[in-house]
Amino acid sequence: MTGDLTPDATGTYENAGEYSGKRYYQRVPDDWFIWWDGDDAWTISAELGIGPPNSWLRIDPDIEGLYLPILPATGDATVTAGEH
Repeated sequence: MTGDLTPDATGTYENAGEYSGKRYYQRVPDDWFIWWDGDDAWTISAELGIGPPNSWLRIDPDIEGLYLPILPATGDATVTAGEH
């Protein structure tokens, strides 16, 4: 994942299991996650299954693409193949 983000959630994410019926990903070596909410959105957050504050959201069934910040997080995050 890339972007000029605050807090800094950029880095390499690895497949970490399943959550809400889809694969979820965890940044190595610490706890940032990309996960499906089970309805209509992907979330990037510091805790699996818990969004705001300091998270990013993408309302789309595809994990790849642009994620918009949820305040107080700032910056647009981009998830691309090989980085999620």
